[in-house]
Parts: sequence; C-alpha cells; structure tokens
Amino acid sequence: MLAGTFLYTTTDALSKWLVASYSIGQVLLIRSVGGVLLIFLAALLAGRTAQLRTVRPAWHLLRSAISALLLVGLFYGVKHIPLAEFVSIIFASPFFIALLSPWLLGEKVSRHSWIAIACGFIGILIVTRPTPDHFHIAHLVMLGVAVLVALLVITARRLALTESSYALNFYLYPVTIIAYCRWALVDWIPPTPTDWLLFLALGCSATAALGCTIQAIRYSRPAIVAPIDYIRMIWVLLIGYFIWGEIPKSLTWIGIVIIVISGVYIVSHRGTVPEA
Repeated sequence: MLAGTFLYTTTDALSKWLVASYSIGQVLLIRSVGGVLLIFLAALLAGRTAQLRTVRPAWHLLRSAISALLLVGLFYGVKHIPLAEFVSIIFASPFFIALLSPWLLGEKVSRHSWIAIACGFIGILIVTRPTPDHFHIAHLVMLGVAVLVALLVITARRLALTESSYALNFYLYPVTIIAYCRWALVDWIPPTPTDWLLFLALGCSATAALGCTIQAIRYSRPAIVAPIDYIRMIWVLLIGYFIWGEIPKSLTWIGIVIIVISGVYIVSHRGTVPEA
C-alpha cells in the first residue's frame, strides 16, 4: 500500500506535467487507451482473461460514464491548482461515501462519524478558501470529483460479489475513450519521444497503483490499509515543492491536517476505502 501511495502521487505529478503541454482530451485518451491495454495484458499474463467477462454490463456502463466525468475533472483540477490542494480535496471522498451510504447502501453512520464529516468539510473550506484572491473554479470542480470518487466506490461495492477486480478496472475506460476521442484528435499535438515515455509512465503508474491497492486490500483489513493512503500527502508535498516550487500556506496546512484526521477516522471506523 505504501508503494501504491507513491504510484498515485506519481500519476498525479505526471498528469500535471503533461497537461501543461497537451490538451486534457489528448492526455485522457492516451491514458485511457493505455489503461485498457495494460489491464488486458495483466489479465493475459496472469491467465485470467476469463475474469474480464461480465454479467452486469449496464452497471459497468454507468461506472464508465462516472469515470469519464471524474477523469476530466481530475485533469482540470491538477492543471489549475497546487498539487497539495488537489490531493487534499480528493481525500474528501470518504466524507461523501459516508453521506451517501445510508441512502445507497443502507448503512448507518454513527454520531461520531457525522462529527468527523462536519470537521472534514470545515477543513475543505479552509483549503479552498472561497475568497477572490485564492479561490479557483477548479476547487469546486475537485469537490465534484470527490463526489464521483465516492460513487465509484459505492458502485464497486455493489458489483464486488459478481465481478472481478480485472473487470471493475477494465470497464472504467470505454466511455472516456469514446467521449474524448474527437476532442483529443482535434487538439492533437504529436508528443516528443521523451513525452511518449512520460505518457507510458503515466499509464503504468496509474495501473500499478490500482494493482497495489487491490492486493493490499486483499491481504489486509480495509480499516488498516485505507489510512495508509493518506501518507500520499507526504509524497505530494515533496514533489510539489521540488518540481513546481509549491509551498502550502499556513491556512492550507491547517485544512490538510483537519481533512486527513477526519478522513482517517471515518475510514478506519467504517472500513470504507477511497479510490483515486
């Protein structure tokens, strides 16, 4: 899981680097096609291509549509706001999972969890700071992304009884490929050989991060594994500083700490695992 946190951060950093030179549509298309190919290759090498079959195509179509919206929001957010703020808002997804679970999964939320949710949203307000000199529309977009991440987690839990991990990840990409293909081709810029390597690294890091998370959850309890994901913030702060010279302001630090503590509490007490 520690490796997974670094790989997710690498994915975020590569995305931020590439969208500075290429359109969001182009980066999305290359990443999505690469993701499909890498997951298929992993299933092929493991001799588990049969696990790509599904008996619930409509649910996968819904998840793929959610993923298409989520990914474009992710790339828009990572392009326009500092990496630490970007990731800290993604960490709000457990709050939305807890909010939606009573209605979509029939789960109960304890009084202490409601308090943690409220504290988490206070942390989000501190990080985004809706003032003219700090707020960017990307902050609002990233809140929407956190909701979509929550929906992906909830739908994955509904499908987990009949669908394999390969199928759950493989079918995330078709709608993205179809929806953004024209956008990518219209704004297409031929990547340099170096950037092709970065695109390859992006696809590999994103796919490997998912694989690490799946294996960690398989061999340990979610309540133990999930809080480790918040170690990602350490990698984010280091990469943001050394590559882009980003230093969070004091208020941002306070908001990040509140979000992380609240998120760890909710996840560890409910066994809910956020995905990114």
